[in-house]
Amino acid sequence: MYDNHSLGGSMSSIISYMISMLQYMLLFTPFFIIIRGVWLYVKKNKKINWYHEVGLYALVVYSIGIASQTIIPKFQIGMNGIEIFHGSLGGTNLIPFKVFQETYIEVFYYGNISYFLINFLGNIIMFMPFGFLIKLIWNKIPVKKVILIGLGISLFIEICQLPISRGSDVDDLWLNTLGVALGVGVYQLLNKKWNPFLKRFSIEGEKKK
Repeated sequence: MYDNHSLGGSMSSIISYMISMLQYMLLFTPFFIIIRGVWLYVKKNKKINWYHEVGLYALVVYSIGIASQTIIPKFQIGMNGIEIFHGSLGGTNLIPFKVFQETYIEVFYYGNISYFLINFLGNIIMFMPFGFLIKLIWNKIPVKKVILIGLGISLFIEICQLPISRGSDVDDLWLNTLGVALGVGVYQLLNKKWNPFLKRFSIEGEKKK
C-alpha cells in the first residue's frame, strides 16, 4: 500500500526535523551554561549535583529544540543578512479528534504514511521526553502534575502558533499530553530496575539521603 517514496520521504522529513532541532540545541548550550553558572554562583551552591544539572540541561535544551520547530520563526543567513520567514497564516482546527479522520484519509486513500508518522505519532513521541525528564529531575512531583505541566506546555505552543504559519490544532493538545503520560510511564518502568541510579538526577532524591 505504501511505496518506498512515501516511506523515504517520511524518514527524510524526520531526519530534517532532528537536525534542525539539534542546531538550535547546540546554539543555546553556551547560553545555558553561562546562565546556569551565574545562577548557581548567586545561590552560593557549594555542592553541585552534576547528575541533576545534566538532567536540567537536557530538559531546557530539548524545550528549545521543540520551540524551534513550533513557535520560533525560521531564518537563514545569506548575502542580504539574516532573513526571517514567517510564511502565510496557518490553518486552525477546533474540532476534537478530527485527526483520526484526516489520518485515515491520508493513509488509506492516498497512501501518505508520512501523515501518520509525523502528524499523529510524531506529536506523541516528541512530548515523551518532557514527561520522562520532568519526573527524572524532580522525582517527587505527582504524575498528575507532570501531565498538567505537559498540557500547559502544549497549550502555550498552540496559542503561540495561532498568528504564525504553522497553524494550531486542538488535537495536538491531547496527542502531546498523551506523549507526556507515556514519558512518565517509561520513567516509572526504568525506575523499578535502576532506582538508585535515576535517583541521582533528582534534588529530592538527594535530600532524602
